[in-house]
Amino acid sequence: MGLLPALTRDQISSDLHGLWDECERTLPAFRNLWATMAHSPIVFRHVWGQLLELKRRSPVAARHFEIAIVVVSNLNRCAYCVSHHAPLAEAAGLRPDQLDALASLTLGALPQDHDFPTRPGFSREESLVIDLAHFIVWSGVYPHVAPVHPRVIHTLRRRLFGALAEHFSRQQIEELTWRTTQCVAFNWHNEFLELGLEPEIRPALVPSPPAAAPATGGS
Repeated sequence: MGLLPALTRDQISSDLHGLWDECERTLPAFRNLWATMAHSPIVFRHVWGQLLELKRRSPVAARHFEIAIVVVSNLNRCAYCVSHHAPLAEAAGLRPDQLDALASLTLGALPQDHDFPTRPGFSREESLVIDLAHFIVWSGVYPHVAPVHPRVIHTLRRRLFGALAEHFSRQQIEELTWRTTQCVAFNWHNEFLELGLEPEIRPALVPSPPAAAPATGGS
């Protein structure tokens, strides 16, 4: 059980029952998460309403969303999210070897001339989604433990955005970026509140913290 108990339908305001029922129909496997977030009517209404709307109407392929979520959840070692989303990624068409590749990503040094080549075993579009998810976590975490000059981050960010713009629309880039950064928030939320898995969810192994990487890119 998590530090905050999951609520029941009877414990929330009646004006949220419609959203609750839609979560129950559409995302029953995530009950511990949305029933915990329902402690805040504001968070429940806007976060889960937005997630369901993206699920219904986003032009981003479900496969691409799941790739991004699996990448950040493994990097952040969120057992709850990995346990839920690795099977969803597999259902969306990812092979076991591809899931293994996503789980093996680490936050090592990136040189300023890194040009985000297509990753082995993935299409160009899939590879760019991986790079986006990896870069979002990398740029938010790695420079705080290794001396990375802001110029390196800026250069890499612009190069990655340019590559994304060749394959995705502006709406797709926005929604991929938002859902990826939102997943980071979910990871930290779940870990802090020690969110437990639902009984029907099989626990997934998450990567152990990698050994400290050598500092590079300082100038």
